[in-house]
Amino acid sequence: MTNINVFLRDNLLAIAEKNLSIAPQIEEKKLNNAIKSFNYSGSSSNVVALYDTTMLGSGKDGLLFTGKQVIYRAAFSDPISIDFDSILNVECVETLMGSKLEHSIEVTRKDKPSVILKNLGGCNYKKLAEILQKTSQDFEDYKEEKQLVPIDEMSEALKEAYIKAIISMAYDNDNHIDDKEFAEILLLMTRLVLSPESRLHLRTYMASTDQLTTLETLVEIIDKECPDGQIKSVHISLVKDMINIYFCTDSTDISKFVFLQKHRHLLNVTDKEIDLIKDTITNDHNMLKEDYSDDQIISALKELSAKAAAVGTPLAAVYLSGSVVGMSAAGLTSGLATMGLGGMLGLSSMASGIGVAVLLGVGAYTGMRKLTGADELTRSKRRELMLNEVIKQTQATISLLIQDVNFVIVKLNECILTHGTQDVRIKQLTALLTQMTSAGTVLTQKSDVAQGSATKLQCAQFLDENKLKALTKEPTKQELEGVIRGFYELRTFKEVKEGQSPQQVNKLALRRELTVAQYESLAKAFEAIGYFNVSDVLKSTAVDAASKAKDKLAGFFS
Repeated sequence: MTNINVFLRDNLLAIAEKNLSIAPQIEEKKLNNAIKSFNYSGSSSNVVALYDTTMLGSGKDGLLFTGKQVIYRAAFSDPISIDFDSILNVECVETLMGSKLEHSIEVTRKDKPSVILKNLGGCNYKKLAEILQKTSQDFEDYKEEKQLVPIDEMSEALKEAYIKAIISMAYDNDNHIDDKEFAEILLLMTRLVLSPESRLHLRTYMASTDQLTTLETLVEIIDKECPDGQIKSVHISLVKDMINIYFCTDSTDISKFVFLQKHRHLLNVTDKEIDLIKDTITNDHNMLKEDYSDDQIISALKELSAKAAAVGTPLAAVYLSGSVVGMSAAGLTSGLATMGLGGMLGLSSMASGIGVAVLLGVGAYTGMRKLTGADELTRSKRRELMLNEVIKQTQATISLLIQDVNFVIVKLNECILTHGTQDVRIKQLTALLTQMTSAGTVLTQKSDVAQGSATKLQCAQFLDENKLKALTKEPTKQELEGVIRGFYELRTFKEVKEGQSPQQVNKLALRRELTVAQYESLAKAFEAIGYFNVSDVLKSTAVDAASKAKDKLAGFFS
């Protein structure tokens, strides 16, 4: 039987036409309300679906599904958790109340009282009962898991097979990888954050055209290494990257894309999904054009989101490997990835999904706020934000390319020495190449140091824990508290105040020797929670103070 999370995502759509949100398309505010109201203690990224029975759509009543349980909360009642492995029987009940036929579902549990699910609005009780019955009968393994995982967080084996599939596709056309294709492959390798060992394997693979692995074998590896429930999304992402590289060869006719047509049965993508991918690639490039207005950006994103919903594919799945214009999933300042997680964009607000900052990186959250106008940035400023991210990714790719060139030079030297070639000119040229690439490495290191210093200025030198806790109280931001806290360590300092003797104080200080990438992640995390934003801090502090006052009053009158 399929994974329980996949089963729920695929089947719950049948229980209602309205008020049902399936991950990763759950509005952040509604999700936060539900997690608190339903007393759900797990990660917000593990919520599979939410059926909202409130009048105003707050998400505080109804049904909340995860891979282990369904939580039922009737209006003005305490939530009741029903573990799937505790269900003995599910029965759909019809009761005639006067002239009105009322529906309910009785869930019989092991060693616990039965639960009656009722007053569920426009819910299809029969379908819901069938789904709940199947969860108890057809599955043995129940676990909560992220509903969407970016590829750069997946295994090295999967990422290697993913890139090899792209390489095989590029060779299939004319037994040659041209400069545009090679550049796109390098950018993709950067976005997927490959280890040095994986890059070494892929260097060798690209040079061994007579030993290319079949796509069938590569897809088998991808499927085997793929996190539970993510295979379909990874296939869509892979097709997106294949189509993008095919487009860079100046051809946009998918019907002539022979490699894709030959292997569509392996990747299991539909015509509608391919159309969605094509539109997304086109929109990615359009967003960086000077004449592409804010209204056009918003309109295009709304249209893409609606199209993705109609196809039944989260738009975020198309962005599992980042944006084709050079933005990683973790640094998507365009905010495109978050559209698949949150539904429709507003002009001045963000409807995010299951913890955007946690799921696809805090950069995506920050970018979406800026993209939608929350910071009232001008169109050119928004384009600048996106272009800066593209530049950073390109610079990182160039840096890795220099490492690759160094590797080739070393191998060339070894080959020359092995074969005893004594030509003075060859030795001079080889030495010159070595010197130039070494200088390039030094310059890259200097650039990294400067970039790290600049980014460090965007991070708090000493962490205010109370402030951090106040800003991460919402369920979808709670995981960021631990992420940020992990960049700091407790150290002792000598503090000198005027007119007083020096005192030893303990402070949470930035960890020593963080990398540029770590500083960037931390800076984005601070921006995502509004750590340096006065209004966000004041709001969180006020809410925290009100909550504490409420608790004290409750204790006083209890």
